[in-house]
Amino acid sequence: MPSDARPVTEVTRGTDGAGRPARGRAVGQEALGALVALALSVIALRHVVATPRVTLLWYDGDSVLLPLVRRSMELGQPFEWAMSPALFFFPELPVYLLCALVTATPQQALALNGVLVLLAVYALVRAAANELMPAARRSARIAVSAVALGFVTLLVLTESSATATSLELASLLLTTTYYYGAVLAMLGTAVLVLRAVRTGRASVPVLVVLGLVAACTTASNPLYVPWSAAPVVVTLVLLALARRLPWRLVAVLAGTVTVGSVVGYLLRIPLRPFVSLDPSTYVQPSRAGETLGFFAALTDDRAGSAAGDAGLLLLLVGVLLSVGGTVWAWRVRTSRTVLVAAALPLVTVVAVSVGVVVAGSETPRYLEPIVTAPLLALVAVAELARTAVRRTQVHRPRRGIRAVLALAAAGVLLTGVATAPSTLRAVVDARSDPAACLDRWAGGRDVVGVGQFWTVRPLATYASTNVQLLQVRDTFQTYPWLVDLGAYRDAAPTFVVIGSGDVWTTAVEDSLGPPATITHCAGFDVYDYAGTAGAAVLQRDVVDSADAIRRERGF
Repeated sequence: MPSDARPVTEVTRGTDGAGRPARGRAVGQEALGALVALALSVIALRHVVATPRVTLLWYDGDSVLLPLVRRSMELGQPFEWAMSPALFFFPELPVYLLCALVTATPQQALALNGVLVLLAVYALVRAAANELMPAARRSARIAVSAVALGFVTLLVLTESSATATSLELASLLLTTTYYYGAVLAMLGTAVLVLRAVRTGRASVPVLVVLGLVAACTTASNPLYVPWSAAPVVVTLVLLALARRLPWRLVAVLAGTVTVGSVVGYLLRIPLRPFVSLDPSTYVQPSRAGETLGFFAALTDDRAGSAAGDAGLLLLLVGVLLSVGGTVWAWRVRTSRTVLVAAALPLVTVVAVSVGVVVAGSETPRYLEPIVTAPLLALVAVAELARTAVRRTQVHRPRRGIRAVLALAAAGVLLTGVATAPSTLRAVVDARSDPAACLDRWAGGRDVVGVGQFWTVRPLATYASTNVQLLQVRDTFQTYPWLVDLGAYRDAAPTFVVIGSGDVWTTAVEDSLGPPATITHCAGFDVYDYAGTAGAAVLQRDVVDSADAIRRERGF
């Protein structure tokens, strides 16, 4: 059985006794790789900002969650949030708060957060390359990592729609509420497992970090289990059964991931007041057939354009890298680290794809791992190819590869530099015209209003702090979904925001009577009930229903 236990030292030339020139060259290479990654991230952000996809980044009802959390904290409201099963407490909320600390608007904070996520993807793939390609030159490991991020960027460039209900999955990484935390944890878990496999032993620091990642991520987002924990355990056990991994190492790693995930679920018990729905409500096996048809229709819709075809082709390439890499690594009996890195993405893609269908979930974003998991297979295939070339003793083509990579890096850097000013300008100048209209109507008064989910959330995010908006159903009962119930305490709503796409079972005027005034803004109307009997009805229905929900949750 091939073993990775013996460390391989990278050979460097041109160093003095202290190795300072080599260290300087290493720092320079890493800096160049980071600059290429930054340029790729800026290119991806620029595409999203310049297309209708920007709506999903800045103005979607889900995407504005963390800006709303920060706004609530700044206003000193009680932290009584009704979240989804994903709580976004780790790592999304701390990262966003740091981004907001150094930026001036929610748009700027969200854009910075998106760039940081892509840089984190590069950093984790770079760490995986260290484990998979220990004998390769540093420049080769950096190049492979940059190519992996370039793959993600190319996928982003094929995605332009304003909806999350599509097979446009790569650009979801730039948003703060479409589970990038679970994606990064998935890659981080893989890196830690590869580290233990390469060294032949699971050190205490690796096990501690692995357990903490599993526990913290599961506590915040249970998707970590089907996306990462389960595929890791299944992959390790299968390879142990095939006698390609030692059982003792597999037992320790699988046990750590399992225990960490269980601890994460236990931590969710005291966090239960913040969870609006149990994750089990998302599992409906009886709808598996409908789900399969749903995704077939999405695939057909995605294939309706050249960009969509390119995106589907890139996804297929990722899957083929996982399949081909696994077969290749198995047949040549390569190092077990490379075998794990190739097999894990394949298991992940199969598990996630089958799992979504079997669960009866018509939610495309749950397929996000099919974008990022194959990045590990890409690195594994690169190492397999490098090893195969070295065995043939054919080194001349390497110069051609270096030239191609150098030209590609130069092209990416030039494109990043060229697009950076316009991207920065678009982010800095971004404003919400609908929120500005609402601010003009308020005229600096402290006012509280209500409205439905998709209409009021962007307005609540970008309006001035003197304007507060509460989320309600069409019956004017509180809608406890991704909102701070503390904001409803003793609230006195006096106006209703009615969006052009809202559906009201009963007309607003039939429920509250005629408003004092009606103000028209782009995409919505403001029905002002200040000084009318409708204001008392609003306060009774909204505040009383919120009080009942808080008591039920134990706040």
